[in-house]
Amino acid sequence: MAPTPDNPSPEFRFVCAACRWPRAARDGAVCEAAAVPGIDWSRVAQITKRHRVWGLVADAVRASKIPVPLELDKALSEQAGRIARQNLGAAAETKRLGAMLDAAGIDWITFKGLPVAIQGYGNLSVKTANDIDILIPVAGAERTAALFREAGYVRFSPGPEIADDQVAAWMQVSKETGWRHPGNGLIVELHSRLLQNPALLPQAALDAPRKRIAIAPGLDVPTMGDALLFPYLFAHGAHHGWFRLKWLADVNALLAADPLGPETRYREAKAMGVGRCAAQGLLLLHEMLGLDLSPAFAKELRADAAHRRLVRIAKACLGGEFEAKDHASPMARSMLPVLAAGLLLRPGIGYKLSELGALAANPADRATGRLPKSLSFLYPVLGGVRWTRRMLGRKP
Repeated sequence: MAPTPDNPSPEFRFVCAACRWPRAARDGAVCEAAAVPGIDWSRVAQITKRHRVWGLVADAVRASKIPVPLELDKALSEQAGRIARQNLGAAAETKRLGAMLDAAGIDWITFKGLPVAIQGYGNLSVKTANDIDILIPVAGAERTAALFREAGYVRFSPGPEIADDQVAAWMQVSKETGWRHPGNGLIVELHSRLLQNPALLPQAALDAPRKRIAIAPGLDVPTMGDALLFPYLFAHGAHHGWFRLKWLADVNALLAADPLGPETRYREAKAMGVGRCAAQGLLLLHEMLGLDLSPAFAKELRADAAHRRLVRIAKACLGGEFEAKDHASPMARSMLPVLAAGLLLRPGIGYKLSELGALAANPADRATGRLPKSLSFLYPVLGGVRWTRRMLGRKP
């Protein structure tokens, strides 16, 4: 029988068990999931790859001494080694880029990625971090673009149709640009904001309280403070429909090391306006990764119809036909429910209008000045047309 969001495959259940943290709370569940007769280890590998949790699955298999086919064992070892090497390289590169920005007088923090790996897992060998996320002020975008060019990076998002002197205009309405170093292969996402729609969590900004985290011996970096960390991760995951297990796993690991606990973090997120995002994330963690919630608290979260609907949408993006198969793209038609759910993440017509505006932001035309200033009010219309064509498969 084909897996469904509410009835996942044994292989998906195994990967979910492997994503639990800390190890003491994980190993029994992993052994139980691995003992299911007929488990398809090649599908386990596909699910692991799809959700980018190679490090967690490798750690679980190694710690629990689960016998797996040689091919999977080899893949897990190779991927675990790659993650450790890549993260160490990213730590060194963060140091280099941070020193470059400091010398230029450009304020910055790094977030997600390595800081979350250290805070949640205590090391750089478990969490996959595909890129380095750096937040700068939009006023420094053009200067930073020039510095990245000097540092050997090539911008791939947006492409060459946007000139470096137009990057600042792009980042006024799009939260990031993407840069790749052809030598070491590292990717840097250079952000002007933490979320595409700032109205989801207005507190998520460069001037928010921050702290420094040692991501390697002798290397500490500025990152977001504790008061913002959980609300931001809840909002980020919810805005993407939590369509990768790794985002849930990271929040779960952070909660495992957090003395305040899930209920307090929910209250804090709710006070910042992202209670629905937090409720969705916590209920998913409770169902999929075994996060302990008191019966009264779980009942409170489920009592809200919006929370239940958001959980259903996220489970459809995580599992079912998408257990082992990725969505065609973040803008694929299969992600339409997530885009629609974005309107539910905060109550109020003002937020919903801002979310629609973010979808139709149209940074490409704005950055290139396609329209005269007198017609600039039409940019969202053009953006809406572009978005619709993508949804219909008529524009890449």
